[in-house]
Amino acid sequence: MNLNMVKKYALWIFSIFVNAFGNFLLIKGDIGSGPWVAASIGMSKVFLLQIGICTIILNFLVFIPIIFISKKFEIFKLAGSFFVAYIFGKFLDFFLNVFSWVHPEHIISKILFFIIGNLVLSCGISVYLRLNIAMNPFDQFLKTVNDYLIPDMKKANYVYLGVPFVIALLFGAYNKSLQGIGIGTVIMLFFNGSFIKMFNKKVSIPDNILTPRKYI
Repeated sequence: MNLNMVKKYALWIFSIFVNAFGNFLLIKGDIGSGPWVAASIGMSKVFLLQIGICTIILNFLVFIPIIFISKKFEIFKLAGSFFVAYIFGKFLDFFLNVFSWVHPEHIISKILFFIIGNLVLSCGISVYLRLNIAMNPFDQFLKTVNDYLIPDMKKANYVYLGVPFVIALLFGAYNKSLQGIGIGTVIMLFFNGSFIKMFNKKVSIPDNILTPRKYI
């Protein structure tokens, strides 16, 4: 067995875990979640489902524009993406259920939850985008926009987060409640592309893990 391959897949699973934990912190901070999670929160209020389940559903739907933009239908990549979406949703619901008692009340604690959650989330996305094993459709959408439409990651991030932001607003209008949407959502919309680029430079992944087959 190739130990570096095992390390790569272990790091990949861990990056999804980190991503889910970052989103959990953002939800608990309650000053604005990422647009995709905000859209999931809005959907959960309409259909009375768990947030993680709604995240899985949105992951399924977003593959439609991915196929349209890339003009590719890769069944194995599709299956891998749905696997990532499933375990991400389960991780997220796990944190929300286990730490349901966590409710930061003071504005300082809310801001800390947001800052830490946003940095953790961006770091997780940075790592598993570079591992390039399989991404959940949300982040596959970012990569597809970046690869096929907008080469600059910062600008591609505007599209990646702008689409669910509109969806979240629509669900919020229907619910007459913009839960999950706040100043933090706007901050993420404009700055998370820069955070991901920062972690691409700050968090290095050894070549023997990125391309383990060369070292068999």
